[in-house]
Amino acid sequence: MGFEPPPWASQPCRIATLEVCVPGAGAEALPIDQKSYYVLGREPGSDVVNGDETVSKLHAAIVHHEDGRLFLIDLKSTHGTHLGGSKIPGHKPTLLKDKMEFRLGQSSVQYRVRCESSAEKRRATSLEEQLAGSKGHQSMCVQASHILVKHKDSRRPKSWKSPVIMRTQEEAMEIIKGFRELIVNGQADFKEIASTESDCSSARRGGDLGPFGPGQMQKAFEDATFALEVNELSQPVISDSGVHLILRTA
Repeated sequence: MGFEPPPWASQPCRIATLEVCVPGAGAEALPIDQKSYYVLGREPGSDVVNGDETVSKLHAAIVHHEDGRLFLIDLKSTHGTHLGGSKIPGHKPTLLKDKMEFRLGQSSVQYRVRCESSAEKRRATSLEEQLAGSKGHQSMCVQASHILVKHKDSRRPKSWKSPVIMRTQEEAMEIIKGFRELIVNGQADFKEIASTESDCSSARRGGDLGPFGPGQMQKAFEDATFALEVNELSQPVISDSGVHLILRTA
């Protein structure tokens, strides 16, 4: 059975990011402000996948409260969830604040929450409002989907599909080129390829990354996305995460 969010779960009204820190592999920033909750666990369908054997299939959830606060809930995991070094009780929402860190089970992966304070929280807006922006700030927000193929020299050479990725960057590039050719020729659908082949956790959403603005993505990815027209497909893009194929959607 999947996670059943509490009745107070609501669409985010503040900007929030989860930094995934892997020893020896740096950190990857994942947006966690596009929907009301995010599930972390060993299950491939989780929003944030951790393949460590001490991590439960559905281990924990990050949930946005309707009043703007952010909570961490341990889903009665086998080896527990530790926030700031202390184990939190199962199924009891625990408040998360900016720069708080937590771990799942005995995994070495550390998660760090970055979010606005309650005083800084933004009013929840529609995508159209975000894209329009305020006067003088038009076109400062875009929305895109992507297909990511990682390689052994990627910042984090593992994914929900594979605990260890051994392909070279050149091989990853050829895979992405192959995907692009299939899509351009009408032989395959972008969303379908992203759902089954992308090494990013956004695969479960067909590659959708939601809306983002300047400074929220790696520079190479950001520059390529902002240079695209809506519904335009990029050429292969190389970043620290791997090789991307980007489709700007708004």
